[in-house]
Amino acid sequence: MVLAFLLVGCGINREPLQIGGKQSPEDRIVAELIAELAEAEGIPVQRRIGLGGSRITMEALKRGEIDLYPEYTGSGLALLGLAQPPDADSGSAIGLLRNRYSPLGLSWSEPLGFESRPGLVMLRERARALGIRSYSDLAKHSNRLTLGVDSEFRERPVDGLGPLIRRNGMDFNGILEVPTGERSELSEKLMDGEIDIAQIHSADPRIEIFDLHMLEDDHEFFPRHDAAIVYREDVLQRYPALENILAKLEGAIGDAQIKALSRRVSLRGEDPREVVRGELIRLGLIDGELGAKDRQALSLAVSLSANADGEAGTVLRQLRRSFPTSNVNLVRSPDPLGAVADGSVRLALVSAPAFFSPGSVDPATGQPSLRQGFETVALVGTSFLHAFALNPDIDTLTGAASIATGPVGSSGFRAAESLINGLELSAELKPVSGDTPGALADALLESGADVAILMQPIGNSSALALLQRGLSLIEVDNWVQSNNRIVFPYLQPARIKPSDYARFVAGQRDDAELAGFIRPVETLATQLVLAGPANVDEVRLASQGPAASFVPRALPLTDQVVERINSATGKPEAIYPVLPQARALAPRLPKPPEALNPSPAASFLSVFAIALLVWIAFLVIMKPRKAN
Repeated sequence: MVLAFLLVGCGINREPLQIGGKQSPEDRIVAELIAELAEAEGIPVQRRIGLGGSRITMEALKRGEIDLYPEYTGSGLALLGLAQPPDADSGSAIGLLRNRYSPLGLSWSEPLGFESRPGLVMLRERARALGIRSYSDLAKHSNRLTLGVDSEFRERPVDGLGPLIRRNGMDFNGILEVPTGERSELSEKLMDGEIDIAQIHSADPRIEIFDLHMLEDDHEFFPRHDAAIVYREDVLQRYPALENILAKLEGAIGDAQIKALSRRVSLRGEDPREVVRGELIRLGLIDGELGAKDRQALSLAVSLSANADGEAGTVLRQLRRSFPTSNVNLVRSPDPLGAVADGSVRLALVSAPAFFSPGSVDPATGQPSLRQGFETVALVGTSFLHAFALNPDIDTLTGAASIATGPVGSSGFRAAESLINGLELSAELKPVSGDTPGALADALLESGADVAILMQPIGNSSALALLQRGLSLIEVDNWVQSNNRIVFPYLQPARIKPSDYARFVAGQRDDAELAGFIRPVETLATQLVLAGPANVDEVRLASQGPAASFVPRALPLTDQVVERINSATGKPEAIYPVLPQARALAPRLPKPPEALNPSPAASFLSVFAIALLVWIAFLVIMKPRKAN
């Protein structure tokens, strides 16, 4: 009986710590963080992460089904029917929460250091076109727009959809609702144009990655949402070491840190538990070894000026849908093909000129030398050469003494090199850089050059910004007068019309925003493609040109991966023959007909098989002999 009593007592003390959590990446990360630290202290843990929204998870806490979970101060007050003033500090909110939750046997930790406040976002270009910066602006246009929310937000009676609409006088044309666990799909639907506004939280990394505009809450509807841990008070008696863990977490997770970790979970598809464990090992808070970098990730490099809501965003979404178990991330680089060369990514979104080095010539073809070690894997769209007159006295390219363009190695830089060589211009190239489309436009304007050149799809933010500042487009109308179409076959004559940009300025005050673009302009176009590392045995080593001896560090794409990418992104138009292409894109020849006269070995085998069948038949029909 004494032994049984001792065993029962040990069993009570070893009851696992039930750690709960809501469904967002931030909540999962914090919950896993507590679980890993608890296990490092020898506390047995049982994870119940991803239960649902605030109401469901709080109810589980009250019933004792979980012992703690991450929650936000604004949500905690809303669950009690309270609303804290938006400008109240986190300390006063925590004090109020402890006072109101204490009768329930619950308490709150100190704030963790980051905030994730609810809000509404729009595509930046869409918001700019409609002149929407705040909730007040949104209310004026809401009857023509569609809002996307999750089911929990729609039901919340204090800080949900209904109170938000009533407080701001909104009347949406349509409301699209998704389950709470699928809230991340709202940003996808926003990028796809299925909705105009999406509900989001301020810690979501998609805001920065996709360059979304978070509308100003000018009526101060949402209070502060500081992250903290709400827990059952009796759990500290069972596990006193937990109090020390909660103390360590006070102010330990900043906004930048939670966004970086959440980005790995929500955008790269990594497991929250592995992300947290790797971070704790890196910080020396728990023992363990860091795994090697995953080079199988299908990360996509794009130029610094690429539109996250344009081709780059579309390709990124298509890749994620086609490869749901792979890490697919968007990486901005001044030279996307260079990012493939150093192995940091496996795919790059570039225009065709990025494959060539006009400074050197291939003696076999007379064309610019190819940058070795790369191959195209899919056609995405079309890029157009935009030549802007920065100097008002310049109206032709031949009169330019200097040309500003993107960073060295970028598609715009390579296209400008081809243009200077093809037209035999004496202009000096001035490469500039900017970490956003707007920053690149500013850098081009401040370069002091006579002309700025961009090689981008229609509607690129950098080109649109220059057009809206009244700059004129210069024509490239003498490209076909020499043998340029032979030497530079990747640059083809094209035309840009004012109507091509009409949808990007829809809803603005008047057409004066594009005063410098009033008639069609003759220019050049090229293909926008996805590129990856070529197979080592297929790399053609050259005696000249940059990266001639490049051996890819990133793993080449298999034929199956190339086929899946083309299934998701492929266009009916074929890729330029002058570009190196993946083996899977080669035409498949029909199988030749089988020979009418088989080989001698096959003939002998056939005769033997027939003889064997005849012998077996003879044995079957032959009468057995009578025994003597």
